[in-house]
Amino acid sequence: MKQNPLIVCLITLVLLSGAATVDAAANPIPSASTPSTAAVPAGSPPAAYVQALKTLQENKYGENELKSFVYQVFSLFDRHAEISQLLLIFADEDLYMSVPEGKIDSHREFEKWYAGVGAKYQSNIHTLERIDVQIPKKGDYRVDLIVNWQALDREGKFTSARMHQKWQIVDGGGYWPRIVSYVVEPIL
Repeated sequence: MKQNPLIVCLITLVLLSGAATVDAAANPIPSASTPSTAAVPAGSPPAAYVQALKTLQENKYGENELKSFVYQVFSLFDRHAEISQLLLIFADEDLYMSVPEGKIDSHREFEKWYAGVGAKYQSNIHTLERIDVQIPKKGDYRVDLIVNWQALDREGKFTSARMHQKWQIVDGGGYWPRIVSYVVEPIL
């Protein structure tokens, strides 16, 4: 039986258009060739966007990089990293730390504190509940956070505490910034 090429072509087109409709229903994301129907407001970007962009352009670190840095610091504490890794991210000069164990104002004091924590606890985990970053002026970064600290001491006793922390961070000489102020206050 001889088929009419015109009819075969029309049937193929009808079948393909039906498949495209099914595909479109299954995938609500428009293809790159489909023009967007999303409403885009005309005019200038909002002031908050302009300010955020200006802050990002004027500083070595942006908000997301600083949040990443905070997570990196806690991951180093969680893994009981070598002291040399931590000293790279804490300033030596002008360091101010206030932790439940006392005040720390130098790398030497930091090393003593860190060794004491390591001797007392076999493991610990920091879970961030909230993190807010402010950049009040060029090169000056402020982090305000709440962290849930959980640990097992060397005798196997579990302990947990919620802590409010305030950090002041400055541009560092390397990849990461440096912490110059690290204040920890227990939340009762």
